[in-house]
Amino acid sequence: MTPGWAGPAWGQPSAASAAPVPRRPTVAAEDAAYRAEGGMSAGLVVLAASVAGVSHRLAERRNEDSFAWSSAGPGRLAVAVADGVSSAGRGGEGAALAVRAASQWTAAHVPRVPAHGEARDVTGCTSALVAANERLLLAQPGRPAGPGSELATTLVAGLVEQAPGGRARACLARVGDSTGFVLSAGRTWREVFLPGGDDGPATDALPHPALGLDADVVQVVEVDLEPGEALVLVTDGVANPLRDGPSTVAPALGGVVAEAAVGRVSPVGLLAALDFSRRGAHDDRTLLLVSSWPEHGA
Repeated sequence: MTPGWAGPAWGQPSAASAAPVPRRPTVAAEDAAYRAEGGMSAGLVVLAASVAGVSHRLAERRNEDSFAWSSAGPGRLAVAVADGVSSAGRGGEGAALAVRAASQWTAAHVPRVPAHGEARDVTGCTSALVAANERLLLAQPGRPAGPGSELATTLVAGLVEQAPGGRARACLARVGDSTGFVLSAGRTWREVFLPGGDDGPATDALPHPALGLDADVVQVVEVDLEPGEALVLVTDGVANPLRDGPSTVAPALGGVVAEAAVGRVSPVGLLAALDFSRRGAHDDRTLLLVSSWPEHGA
């Protein structure tokens, strides 16, 4: 462990984490720097944690990431993770509005994840982002949309559906650089979205002035989860260290996520690990994991 309040050092530790951060003058629950939640039911395990980056804590700013999930029926879970744009005046509010709108819309209106061999269900995968976009536009009437919006936020959202034998399938859509990974049973990571390019730029944000189901800014993927695999949605505060730390962050975080996905690490334990110390990694961090494991069957 490093000195101060930071969790384990993965790679070169951050000097900014060497001492507890100064006390902020005012704090309310919705502005908390540390948040965690989780549970398991009928074979699906879900845990999420979010921690304000050292840069925001030192600047006395709130955690601008958010996560949410909503039950969509037995063995089905709608999930969402968002990262408020740092330059936006109310990016944290935008992220909170977006994840709630997206997860609730998906749970209520997306009937299922497309089966193998079916055409990609763009309407189902994307409609949650459209709903979140409309919610953000309503929250700032008369204000400009796009990355310059006061409520600007990235968003990745979708539906996870349990299948027999510990398998699961997910449909995910995103705007911006929040992303998804799959952690294999062997604790290796694979990213499910392409990093920009033909699959859309990673710098876009909601609210978008004219977001439709066929918008170029939306990226859509379907993901198969084999027994022992976990779907992990993250903001770029986790994704970037995960990518550039293949021998440090990737195995260490993989070990914690794998244990959390089978009930051996609590949401608070996941939160403590997410507050790792790493040089240059000072952004807000949010991670939401979903897994389907045979030993947790109904």
